[in-house]
Amino acid sequence: MKMLLKKQNGFENAYPGFWQRYGVFLCVVFGVLFFDQATKFWAVDVLSEGFDGLSGFSAKAKKFVNDPPTPGHQGYYYRPKPGAQVEVVDNYLRFSYAENTGAAFSLFADWPEKRRRWFFHIMSMVAVAFILYLQVKLPKVVSRKEVWMRLGLPLVLAGALGNYMDRLARGFVVDFIQAHWQHKAAWPTFNIADMAISVGLACIVLDAFVRKETKTHR
Repeated sequence: MKMLLKKQNGFENAYPGFWQRYGVFLCVVFGVLFFDQATKFWAVDVLSEGFDGLSGFSAKAKKFVNDPPTPGHQGYYYRPKPGAQVEVVDNYLRFSYAENTGAAFSLFADWPEKRRRWFFHIMSMVAVAFILYLQVKLPKVVSRKEVWMRLGLPLVLAGALGNYMDRLARGFVVDFIQAHWQHKAAWPTFNIADMAISVGLACIVLDAFVRKETKTHR
């Protein structure tokens, strides 16, 4: 009976250990992924003509996840709706449809499509593998010392996966957030995945400084 109770307690304690170690990681990854894809779906639906002629969520979702279109009007795959912009903060922030076949700041966008696709496939898989490796290497016992790393890794992973899913489904990334200065100067249009990557990298850099500071005071 004692042996049975001992095994049962060990079995029960295994699950809190797993969720304590990976619970936040998984929640952040799937939460950001869902928010990223949902907002991109909204952008295609409201700000572009990508779903024109389709009615119902299922038909639009099917096209959204499995429709490698060809470039059309002015190089767009999905033509932006005329005048379809949403001013979030007057003179500073708006939602405006854009597409990016390259990386950040449209890097590599002028590469031939086949070479560009293979490049992003390889880089995305390497990035995902490296982030998962870093996550597994973190201490099993969660502590405040690596709190920024534990937040940064899932944010970067979710952002990388969000944009990679775009490239797999359509061959380009949907962007729709544009920060600008009174319509005179604008930052390159971005999306939720880009924000997650930027914030995640900032957390990882901050983690390096925090750990260094902790070691210095020892």
